[in-house]
Amino acid sequence: MPHSSLDRAAAPARATNSPRFLLLLICLFASAGQLAIDIYVPALPAMARYFATSPQAIQSSVSGYLAAYAFSQLVFGPVADAFGRKRVLAFGLVVYTIGCLLSLGATNLETFLLARCLQGFGIATTNLLAKTIITDSFTGQALMHAFTYMSIAWGLAPIVAPVIGAHLQTWFGWQACLVFLLAYSLVMWALLWGYRETLPRPVPLAPRTLMANAGKVLSSPVFHSCFLAQGLCYSILLVFNIVGPFMVQTTLHKPPTFFGYLALGIGMMYFLGGLSNRVHGPRLPSAERRLQLGARVMAGAAIAMLALALTVGLRVWTLATPVLVMGFCAGAMYPTLMAKGNALFPHIAGLTSAILGCALLLVSSAMMGLAGFVSVQVLTPLAVFFVILALTVVAMVAKLLRHLAQMQPAAVVRGGGEVA
Repeated sequence: MPHSSLDRAAAPARATNSPRFLLLLICLFASAGQLAIDIYVPALPAMARYFATSPQAIQSSVSGYLAAYAFSQLVFGPVADAFGRKRVLAFGLVVYTIGCLLSLGATNLETFLLARCLQGFGIATTNLLAKTIITDSFTGQALMHAFTYMSIAWGLAPIVAPVIGAHLQTWFGWQACLVFLLAYSLVMWALLWGYRETLPRPVPLAPRTLMANAGKVLSSPVFHSCFLAQGLCYSILLVFNIVGPFMVQTTLHKPPTFFGYLALGIGMMYFLGGLSNRVHGPRLPSAERRLQLGARVMAGAAIAMLALALTVGLRVWTLATPVLVMGFCAGAMYPTLMAKGNALFPHIAGLTSAILGCALLLVSSAMMGLAGFVSVQVLTPLAVFFVILALTVVAMVAKLLRHLAQMQPAAVVRGGGEVA
């Protein structure tokens, strides 16, 4: 059975939550933040006309959402360690649901922007605490499997959401995208109702302790390597979604639907890469070895793109083929990086997850900002961008594995001392 390892790992410790229920909750909660960004992106032009505003002004609803989403994680992480996961999730869903209702009733841009900030502030709890609940509930190989499912759901959301949003807008109008978000919040309320608290033991919300714990997380070289490699891996999808439409539609003169299918293909490769972590065997590489292989293959694909850009030029296949390979590698590496980072300090899992989530989002946002300067007329600038990104991932993975190897002997020594 595919979930047998999860059953064995989670059932003894958390009998009140079945592993399958936790996986469903984790996947749906982890996707919520991404859906709330990408579901209405196809409707931005129609919304700009409705609010009689500029494209830049309506796009600020995305940046405002992201800002609230990123920094609220730093608040909710330590609070969840002190007062429990369920209470914080309930508070976050209240704020998010209010934001959904306010966005539907907004008659001017200012009200809509306020609603989006409320949505971002509230929905941050779902993605943040989905990771924390995994750390609470699973160990060992089951922990890796749970993070694999979560990362697949999280990564597929920005690929599938624009397709759903485009169809909703075509059939019912752009407000239907906002109705979808409200309906999704009701599904999350139903799941939260059945969820039982997983916090092992409360961590007092003392400022000195909080600062000390935050310093411990931020000073960890393993943490640095994890969030940088993780953010850069996920940036591949984000950068392609920003630059790709202009290259495919404007320069190569393909219809929007062509790019949509291309994006779905890359999302599927990310999905398959994540699923590859479910395949195990005595002759297959370990999780650490897969990280190393994934980073090197990703760098090889980026270098191949640069070679094609310099010799063949911009074609659909010279753009798509390397990105498909890099997408698979990113999907294969992401769950392991997420698991290593979040499991680093299990006694302060909420704070660790909060800092990791905020740092990851900041790295991804920075890559998206830099990608805005990439020319869409030729392939070479994007290829150079991906080469730099992939080589940085190789360096971060090498650094991560080196530090993990150093930590293991230290753990053995401490264990031997305790036994003696």
